[in-house]
Amino acid sequence: MLEGAAGRVAAEGLLPPHLRDPKREWTIPQMREVLTQLAIGDPKKYPEVVQGLLELGRTGASLSTGFNFGLDDLSPTQAYNRYVKEVQKLANQYMAQKGDMTEQDQEFASKLPELNAKYFAELENELKEKGNPVYTVVKTKIRGNPTTLKRFFLGDGVYADPWNRFIPYPIENNFSKGMSPAEYWASLYGSKQGIVTTKLAPADAGFIYKQLAQLAHRLLVIKRRGPRVGYMRGMPVPTDDSDNIGAVLAQSVGGYPEGTVITRKVLDRLLSKNIKNILVRSPIAGGPPDGVYAEDVGAREGHFPALGTLVGLEAAQAFGERVSQSSVGKKHQGMLAGYNVRPAEIISQLINVPKKYSGGAAHAETDGRITKIMESPAGGYYIHVNDVPHYVPANVDILVKKGDIVEAGDILSGGMPNPAKITEKKGIGEGRKYFTDLFVKTFRDIGLTAHRRNAELIARGLIDYVQFDKPYRDYLPGEIVSYSALEHLWTPRKDSEYVSPSRAQDMFLETPVLHYTIGTRITPSVIKTLQDYKIDKIRVHREPPPLSPVMLRAMDVVRYDPDFFAKLFGSYQKRSLQEAAAYTGQSTLYNTTSFVPSLAEGLYFGKKWPQEVLKRK
Repeated sequence: MLEGAAGRVAAEGLLPPHLRDPKREWTIPQMREVLTQLAIGDPKKYPEVVQGLLELGRTGASLSTGFNFGLDDLSPTQAYNRYVKEVQKLANQYMAQKGDMTEQDQEFASKLPELNAKYFAELENELKEKGNPVYTVVKTKIRGNPTTLKRFFLGDGVYADPWNRFIPYPIENNFSKGMSPAEYWASLYGSKQGIVTTKLAPADAGFIYKQLAQLAHRLLVIKRRGPRVGYMRGMPVPTDDSDNIGAVLAQSVGGYPEGTVITRKVLDRLLSKNIKNILVRSPIAGGPPDGVYAEDVGAREGHFPALGTLVGLEAAQAFGERVSQSSVGKKHQGMLAGYNVRPAEIISQLINVPKKYSGGAAHAETDGRITKIMESPAGGYYIHVNDVPHYVPANVDILVKKGDIVEAGDILSGGMPNPAKITEKKGIGEGRKYFTDLFVKTFRDIGLTAHRRNAELIARGLIDYVQFDKPYRDYLPGEIVSYSALEHLWTPRKDSEYVSPSRAQDMFLETPVLHYTIGTRITPSVIKTLQDYKIDKIRVHREPPPLSPVMLRAMDVVRYDPDFFAKLFGSYQKRSLQEAAAYTGQSTLYNTTSFVPSLAEGLYFGKKWPQEVLKRK
């Protein structure tokens, strides 16, 4: 953070006029955001501004006293004193009760985290009002994090044992005062668990990166722009999402034509016109049969990625590094109850869609009305959709009420949604969009940064497969193929028709539109989205196509690659190669978006792509 008005004025003066904001606090996150906007909007000015900020920082470090603090700044706060009294009062209430001490101990301990969170919010406000230098250093992200503040000024509240059960001993002291022997002893279980987690984390995080790389390795830029199947292809997004910066408009809006690269200035003007949603180009909404277009990926650091850029691997690396860093950092959180689940485990469940989803949400299996919600004799509840029961475990929020209208795939309860179920019920396009949002939200919920446009690439690589229910061309029932490739081969059926969205309910999409894909069932929510984006006619069929969308596990994606050499990049190699030889008679080509064939043989790896390689075709 820049100290004093003079530092802020000097920093603002380095920026172009349209980026200046005299009220800006110049925290590290805000500085990062400003430099990102500058790199995208004015890349030639970027080096000059960065150099100026570096010089300003050196001057400030030489002349300024900085944010030093002493013992007085660590003195107990009023919020801390109130917190200790409240904990003691709660402990006395439970000690006076009679009954099963084990139950009472756990009930008492379970209330401590909530009490701790309440007074931590009060503590932050108090430190902010006093201008406490420790608070300033943490909040501007110069050093430390919210846990640092809590441990210095409040305390952790309660610790957990090796099985993540609360230890019924309240933590009343913090690091500034010094902990009692009993409090220190209680913390040791989690501390040891944190050390073990740190040792296991690199392997888990590395395995996550390996899977992400496998599913995204074909996402290579083949053209700046190119033909796409369907009409008005693009992904609907909220206008106020800052990840839109660098994306390309897929539809004219607010005076900006289709093809406009979104900058901060463009975004602010759209918001000032009260435009809530826009349509942007995205790898999840159309594109080539193999690889991606640069304009779908969007501008990064002021320019579109060059031909041959492995944007899929870049996205996989970005997420893999976040998981690795967070997992290694778990040793600093291992003492707290509720923190024993490694980030890699959460992400692995999300991309590998296990049959039994731990902590998963309930999804509607059919369209209909919520007819009743009743308790289950074994605990939990049953939500009835048209009298079809859907079980919801105890202690999970129910998100619907009697009389609500839902569609197949809609979420009925709290818990982690299952993107495979949404893909199955709502189609590949909606599955990709939902996975993108869920992937970003999951990363941010566990404290990791995530960029939506990177998540779109992961969604495009992961959710891209259909399984044939009936014979079609050379495909046999049960065969699983890439949807993106099929989209370019698909011929609309003869008895399909063009109708307005309002007349298409319960029909099936024959030609893609927006982010919706072939075979999507037209439901009221789909109709509304189409109408919001002024789509007046769509091509539909009364019968579903001879295929069904499937979401493969990340570990299985390479197994279904059409090039048998590319299968060497994945798991289950023996089975994959046997299938390629015995059932599909696969071969290999070097003019492919996969680097694996050239790497496997060692002749053409590293050649300029695609011009030199295409000569062998």
